[in-house]
Amino acid sequence: MEGEIVGNVTENEDIVKKYLKIPETKVKGPFTKHFSKWIESNEYSMYDFASFALGSQASYGGKTGPEQRMAKVPIVFIHGNSDGALADGAEEWAQGWSANIEHFHRMGYTSAELYAITYGDRMLANALTRSVNCSILLRLRRFVEAVLIYTEAEQIHIVAHSMGVTLARKVIQGGSAHIGGDGGDEKSASPNKCHLGNPIRHRVHTLVGIAGANYGLCLCTANLAVLSSPACNKETGFWTHSDGCAAAMTYKHHQTERRLEEKKHCDDGKSMGTECQSYATVLRELNAPDKGKDAHFVVSLWSSADAIIGPTNLVWGRPTSMIPHSDNSTIYTEHSHYSIKWMTVDDQLAFLGT
Repeated sequence: MEGEIVGNVTENEDIVKKYLKIPETKVKGPFTKHFSKWIESNEYSMYDFASFALGSQASYGGKTGPEQRMAKVPIVFIHGNSDGALADGAEEWAQGWSANIEHFHRMGYTSAELYAITYGDRMLANALTRSVNCSILLRLRRFVEAVLIYTEAEQIHIVAHSMGVTLARKVIQGGSAHIGGDGGDEKSASPNKCHLGNPIRHRVHTLVGIAGANYGLCLCTANLAVLSSPACNKETGFWTHSDGCAAAMTYKHHQTERRLEEKKHCDDGKSMGTECQSYATVLRELNAPDKGKDAHFVVSLWSSADAIIGPTNLVWGRPTSMIPHSDNSTIYTEHSHYSIKWMTVDDQLAFLGT
């Protein structure tokens, strides 16, 4: 496969003009016939993993035949808000995991070891209407379970981006969710309640979280219209109190001792003060001290040129893209919220132990 892996950074254009191209990739979906038949014969059809209504780029992965063997730990990719499994369009936000998958193929991976599906309708105009809900969570959890069974792997890796980081963490932690969304629990008439199953952190070797919002988004304090949207609601969205964002900006511009102390206060792993907990319920539950690590090895990546997360990445003095208990973190200076996915593929491979 050939394809130029370069990205489009819309922020800091005076610094990063060399990253103005969208990746040119040749990766094509959907699932292989072998995986598709397995899904059907194992009663996973109800989850519509392939999302054929969205086209062939809505899914990827699977063996080419029963004789194919795997040499590497399988990887499940979970995309962010409005994106999808593979590239579908020329927009920066619609590139899916095509560049990553193509690069991983060059490094020896096969389709039997790389998996992705699409949740949502891939329409950017609907971005603010999306939040963490049972419909998405159940589908992703069942997909991860299906990959584990299909590949017969003891463990998998998960690489997630943006909203996908939150979804991946809940999929891993499992348990019950009392949150909205069409579909609900398979055994319940309620769309607001679902049970994902027991935690599966022991089945996930490495979790790579790219440009996540683990403590909320300061973007959600922009104006009343944004604040009142599902994506920014206080229960299942990415809401954080505006005071936390004001503190982050003060910390950036003035570097005062008080703000440095506040950062320590909120990021010392001990304080559970009201200020530190003023962000969305679903995120607070994921970050609860009793949850522990989400995988054997946890990595957090983000960029200071990210216009969605914000240049400081701070919420209440903490980097919002830092997954609790991360074993490693890397901050980049030139990548946008989207291009960081494909511009950091070599680092991703290194963290995955390839």
